[in-house]
Amino acid sequence: MRKLFPDMENLEIHVIPGTPFLYLANRKTLLMADLHLGFEEAAARGLEYSLRGRSGYSGIFLPRIQFRRIVDMLNRVLEHISVERVVVNGDLKHAFDRLLRQEKMEVKSFLQYLRQRGISEFLLVRGNHDNFVRNIIRQEGGSVVNALSVSEDGIQVFITHGHEYFTAEEYDIVVIGHEHPSIKCFGGRRFPVFQKTPLNKDKWLVIMPAAGPYHPGTLVSPNPNDYLSPYVKRTEHLHKSKILFWIEIEQGEELVEHVSSVLESPLLRIDRVTFGEKEYALIEFADLETASILCSYE
Repeated sequence: MRKLFPDMENLEIHVIPGTPFLYLANRKTLLMADLHLGFEEAAARGLEYSLRGRSGYSGIFLPRIQFRRIVDMLNRVLEHISVERVVVNGDLKHAFDRLLRQEKMEVKSFLQYLRQRGISEFLLVRGNHDNFVRNIIRQEGGSVVNALSVSEDGIQVFITHGHEYFTAEEYDIVVIGHEHPSIKCFGGRRFPVFQKTPLNKDKWLVIMPAAGPYHPGTLVSPNPNDYLSPYVKRTEHLHKSKILFWIEIEQGEELVEHVSSVLESPLLRIDRVTFGEKEYALIEFADLETASILCSYE
């Protein structure tokens, strides 16, 4: 794993390579966002819930792979790290205006799976898609909140989905989902990314990538009007956003063949790490201009 903020020695929040998850090591907490369970049924029934216009999936049959792939990722993670609590930072399910049959089945199955794997606590930080699901989560022993605050060795962290604004000026790091950030790089491949935007001195906004595989993301942008969240729209330093994502080493040999452990420059940092049986390159661009030059997100 690699720290989300390598320069913050006391902040034990890690990116888990090969996944869109964060790990709060001191609390043995796994954090993810935007699973959108039930998306395949919504697409097949022609139900359109995208806030950015049509998604392109409406009215088509999609294989029901999301639940299985999320469980596969969790299985890999739980084999190698100790997790006692799972937090979903919004949009556990997909439909706004109803509870679809697939959503009901998969939400219940998801919580039952976690319990079977020894997870003692489940918490949903409510997202804009998470209507009609509170009773199911409570019946399965979980909880629902609008936001969550934690302290990591004196660093105050605020976790909320991001579709609503809650005052968070006293926090050092605000973590949201909602936006599904991504970037195009290495021949036009789209990568979900962690977007780290400075708020002011020593304070950050972190946007998590979506966990659902049918939600590859919206391309990062320096324009606040391209985003949905009021947290991002209020940010004055989007152009200074750091962009962090991972690739498997065998898929990017030319990029990382000369990297023994860490390559760092003013423009780019690459960490070569092993998680499980696979090697990864965790790539972080210093800002959006660098990302634009070295990739092309437009």
